[in-house]
Amino acid sequence: MALWGKQDAAAPTGSGTVSVTNASTAVTGSGTTFLTDLDIGDVLIITSGTTTKNRVTAIASNTALTLADNFTGTTAASLAIANVKIQQQPKSSYQDSNAPKRKDALELVYGVDATEAVSGGDNVSAVSVAAGRTRYLEVPAVTFSGGGGSSAAATASISGGAVSAITVTNTGTGYTSVPTVTIAKPRRVIPTSGVTITTEQIAYATHGLVAADEVKYYHAGGTAITGLTNATSYFVSALGLAAGTFRLATTAVIAAGRTALAGVAISGTAGEFTCTATTLAVGDRIRITGTLGGTGTITSYATGTIYTVSAVTGSSPSVTGFTLTTDAGSAIVTTAGTPTGLTYTPFTIVLISGTGNNAQYFEIQATADQATATAAKGTGETGTSASHVGWVKRTVGTGARAGRIQYEVLCALSKNGITSDAADDIQFPD
Repeated sequence: MALWGKQDAAAPTGSGTVSVTNASTAVTGSGTTFLTDLDIGDVLIITSGTTTKNRVTAIASNTALTLADNFTGTTAASLAIANVKIQQQPKSSYQDSNAPKRKDALELVYGVDATEAVSGGDNVSAVSVAAGRTRYLEVPAVTFSGGGGSSAAATASISGGAVSAITVTNTGTGYTSVPTVTIAKPRRVIPTSGVTITTEQIAYATHGLVAADEVKYYHAGGTAITGLTNATSYFVSALGLAAGTFRLATTAVIAAGRTALAGVAISGTAGEFTCTATTLAVGDRIRITGTLGGTGTITSYATGTIYTVSAVTGSSPSVTGFTLTTDAGSAIVTTAGTPTGLTYTPFTIVLISGTGNNAQYFEIQATADQATATAAKGTGETGTSASHVGWVKRTVGTGARAGRIQYEVLCALSKNGITSDAADDIQFPD
């Protein structure tokens, strides 16, 4: 079993003060959460000049409870909540010999509290982050595999773009060996509002992606973005890449842009150009950079402007002419001539024509970004966390045995042997 004594002397979760009075069983609080923190039978450890342990018999509200016996410490009107600790009642090991056997009953656990009772040798007791890594903007899923068991579950926390902690939410059962923990890769969920069809752009505020990053698209069970295939890798294009938007390419090489066009001249008044034979297709983008000189004009041109290829003359790799529109597909005005000082860089990007669904996402594929974690099983013959050194068996008497308490030290449950640790378990009279 793991986490022995986890609830021994635990601090209350509330804030405020606790009021007790000598020779009284009443306890009142201000800003306390008695209903959340305590169960009937638990013990309050109260320090007020002296330290006393007092069992709780009733909880009326978050601010009022009753003790089994009168408080016998120093009279105090009000105590800081730091002067109060909570100790869970351990479960009795007694079972009536005439009653049906209940192997799964928590009350048959020896000298442990409720948290310890579900942290057996076949359970996942904890998960520790091995490497928090980078680029986590959304909380990733945590899954378990292997180990022979089932049902273990956990949630992650992130801070500063890294996974900072893993909290076990279900310890699971039946694990004969430590299961493998997988933390999902960093992802970017893209709702339909983040997809702009006219410019083939994906929007995500401060996405942190760089050119040629490999990202895998998942439609998450909904309608896919038209033009993308579920569970398929794409690469972030350098074309117009900005902090809040990105485009996609089918390979890392294409994402960087192709060789600049050669022999370019303006051949008409509506965005017509000629060039040396090249590879080009409708839907490709051309980014024009530089200071326009020579002859010919392009209305509203500025260095770095992105244009869309709307038509081509010939077939790749022998395209000798093309027509450009704005990035969004609107016509442009030109005058014929031979410009100088310009570089025409073509990009082939993934063309999209549908916005998909609100649960779709891109998952960053770089192994260096994916966080890792390690699970620990509850202690026991096959556990991996620190072994509990022993426990006290409490037998509750009935009938002729009423009032008798038997203590036995259980041993031979560890290869290293076990010694009693009765000091950290709570003992109650019958």
